[in-house]
Amino acid sequence: MAHLISHEDVARMPTPGSNAPTRLGFSPNGRLLTYLHSSNNELTQQLYGLDMASLAVSLVARPPGSGNTESNLSLEEKLRRERQRQMGTGITSFLWCPTPHSTRIVYPLQGNLYLQERPGAELTLLFDKTSTGAKGGAIDPQYSPDGKYIAFVQESELYVVAAEPNADGSLPTAIQVTTGARESGKSNGLACFVTQEELSRFHGFWWAPDSAHLAFEEIDDTHIPQFRIMHSGSPDVGESAQEDHRYPFAGEANPKRRLGVLPLRLDSPDVFQAPIWMDFHGDDDFYISRVNWLLDGSLGVQTLNRLQTDAAFLRFHPMTGVSSTLLTEHSDVWLNAHYLFRNLEHRGNGAFTFLWASERSGFMHLYLYEYANGSANVLGQLTFGEGNVEAIEGIDLEHDRLYFSGNLDEPTERHLYVTSLSKPMTPPTKITTIGGVHSVTMDGSCTTLVDVYSNLLTPPTAVVYRVVNGTELSPLHTLHTTSDPRLTLLSDRIQAPSLFSFRSRDETTTLYGAIYKPDASIYGHGPYPTMVNVYGGPHVMRVQNAWTVTVDMRAQMFRQMGYAVLKVDNRGTFRRGVAFEGAIKHAMGTIEISDQEDGVHKCIADGITLPGRVGMVGWSYGGYMSAISLVKAPETFKLAIAGAPVTSWDGYDTCYTERYMSTPQLNPNGYARGNVMNYVQHMQPHQKLLLIHGLIDENVHFRHTARLINALISARKHYDLLLFPKERHSPRHLEDRIYMEQRIAEYVAAHL
Repeated sequence: MAHLISHEDVARMPTPGSNAPTRLGFSPNGRLLTYLHSSNNELTQQLYGLDMASLAVSLVARPPGSGNTESNLSLEEKLRRERQRQMGTGITSFLWCPTPHSTRIVYPLQGNLYLQERPGAELTLLFDKTSTGAKGGAIDPQYSPDGKYIAFVQESELYVVAAEPNADGSLPTAIQVTTGARESGKSNGLACFVTQEELSRFHGFWWAPDSAHLAFEEIDDTHIPQFRIMHSGSPDVGESAQEDHRYPFAGEANPKRRLGVLPLRLDSPDVFQAPIWMDFHGDDDFYISRVNWLLDGSLGVQTLNRLQTDAAFLRFHPMTGVSSTLLTEHSDVWLNAHYLFRNLEHRGNGAFTFLWASERSGFMHLYLYEYANGSANVLGQLTFGEGNVEAIEGIDLEHDRLYFSGNLDEPTERHLYVTSLSKPMTPPTKITTIGGVHSVTMDGSCTTLVDVYSNLLTPPTAVVYRVVNGTELSPLHTLHTTSDPRLTLLSDRIQAPSLFSFRSRDETTTLYGAIYKPDASIYGHGPYPTMVNVYGGPHVMRVQNAWTVTVDMRAQMFRQMGYAVLKVDNRGTFRRGVAFEGAIKHAMGTIEISDQEDGVHKCIADGITLPGRVGMVGWSYGGYMSAISLVKAPETFKLAIAGAPVTSWDGYDTCYTERYMSTPQLNPNGYARGNVMNYVQHMQPHQKLLLIHGLIDENVHFRHTARLINALISARKHYDLLLFPKERHSPRHLEDRIYMEQRIAEYVAAHL
């Protein structure tokens, strides 16, 4: 008898076949390709290396003890893992010494720093977190460019430590190089919550190329009222059972920020040098989205206004703080922050060239700029078309080649391309040919790369290639193919969905969907009761030609139970261009529901979905979509399971919410239309709602679910509630996830 998918199969991470190498990178000398991987299809990772000469794989490092786990990290480190959606344990990060011939690697583990003299050697303690007298561990350690020092943050202040033991073998002393933040409730060198969560910037300090200066961000959020989260499931009381967060709610005060440049005098008795503060002309209600040192030694800073419709790329003199504007961007929709700036080459007399990315054409594309004589001018647009550049993979100045990844040909895929660096609008050459989603890492010479790719029928596969003539790939070594026994055990139960497209009801837009059908030999050829598995919000695409779509184990569980499962990427989701994303501008909770309904109606018309027996399940924005779709479209949806939902946008953070909705003060009608509580009276007696939330969720607070419950009680509407006292926004404990999947499956079986 075939093995049935269990609730543990649904809850366990990584999903079957998904245990691919991560954090791939080449050593500074190019001789070793390193990557994190788990040898037993679990979340505990070790560091491995592929010798590029012999093509032999060896274990580079395993963590001493248990490595990084949820139980041995400080609160600040746990929250950074939340922001980065990091689930792995063991070795979770590592730092190569950046000098060309060095073989040293540093490992942050349990807040300490460990040094490895060469791959495979023993790990020895370099920095003991208890040595400074500060609380917590070393956060965000970064090597200086010359490889001599490592900077990190501990208890809101920046420290610098020598990158090797003292001559007598003793540990080097970490030197505190900023002051004043810890005592005042501020922070130095750490990106604040909204910058990490909503702008994906996880660094708050930046080494200068000369290794003698540090740029850093000072954050002051002391004026923001504290929002207390109680650990109600804890046996303890007092400070250990509560957290206070200065959370910036939409329309309210944001953190104030300053950017300083710190001269380092580590050998001087007067270690504390006064920082030079960059002059933003008195404005402190803006976002610093990116920081880069420029080729002429100046500091490049990308800023966004609070509503994120205007961006500036500023050039600061690091010793005076005086700025000039290199370029500006404006959008009537919003501007997406990117990591596509690159320094290119010096051109003499202080001139230099750089790459910039912009959605001014309607899609994210690359532009070549030159800075000369105090101003920056565009030399040409390098990429074009109705698709997006998503990553710069390699720059080969000698051969005039620019390698990048994007979805220029097929929205649901991602490929590697190459084009000219100097000839604008040269048609790019697609290098990867296998259909699917490709994630590429190139070496510094752009002659070797590793491609981790998957599609609906192929689990993640990692292949090392030699790049031939700049445009062709010659395979060198297959680094990884899946050996997950769960795929054999569940082979009859895991079936790839079918991707399809359809037109929106207003006939203006092509939408993409995925449909999972039950086994026809057991459940017939339909129509079937159907669960819509939704996210539906910005910066996410759910319908892709990728293995992650196939091994959505909750969808496969529903298939096993006799339900069809539908996924639709409605307008407002990612990778489709400005117009597609911008359809939700000032109007969250409107057009997304219409597009999801249109997907359901297509499946009804195709004989797949049984009318009147349609449910929706989602988490975070998907939880919001589930709840608001139930109350706004009761004629379509009978059941909703809303996990960690936003229920009113005035209860979410400034940076995310105001980007799409403006402020509650400027867009009160939009906020009212997107408020779930304003529509609960439309719930019908036959409809069912299950709310799920972690009680220590510091991102989407339980307050959202509690406010919705108040409205449901006032309207005398039925609901069901599932709480997890020790979970944050993403459930991390396996026993909680198993129980949650069991309850979800039982709820669907009982009510749909």
